[in-house]
Amino acid sequence: MYVEVTADVLEMNPFTAIGKDGFLITAGSPENFNIMTASWGSMGVLWGRNIVTLYVKASRYTHKFLEESEGFTCSFLEPGMKDTLQWCGQHSGRENDKIAATGLVPEYILSPTGAERITFKQASLVLSCTKVSVMQMEKSHLVVPELQNRYKDGDYHTVYIGFIDKVLANQ
Repeated sequence: MYVEVTADVLEMNPFTAIGKDGFLITAGSPENFNIMTASWGSMGVLWGRNIVTLYVKASRYTHKFLEESEGFTCSFLEPGMKDTLQWCGQHSGRENDKIAATGLVPEYILSPTGAERITFKQASLVLSCTKVSVMQMEKSHLVVPELQNRYKDGDYHTVYIGFIDKVLANQ
């Protein structure tokens, strides 16, 4: 059961939670959604609001869902679920049913507009976000030359910024 909490009570290290542990990005509708594991992202304050920033390449199946959705969730799983995070990161939703393969149980939460967003009963912490900005990264944006080597294939990240509407803790 989820309980809504305020962001100022969070006691998480974003560098560990995002960069080391990873989390699930989910976008779409209850009838058609996709999940991807992420270990790139950021949290902070922008435009006077708490935000999450995601970086997703156009080649990822979740990109299409982020483009079409009004929002997304960031679901942080319990430490014992590393295998689930790893599986979701190594397999595409284009060819695989990630719910059937992992045993994740979808949970639906309402956005401020009444749209349903998807998270999972196994998530210990959920950030429900409204998409407010989308920017396409380009070669000219990378001022440190060695970063350009990460994009030899030209598949640059799209940057999604979302206002955090709800912080949900699993009790």
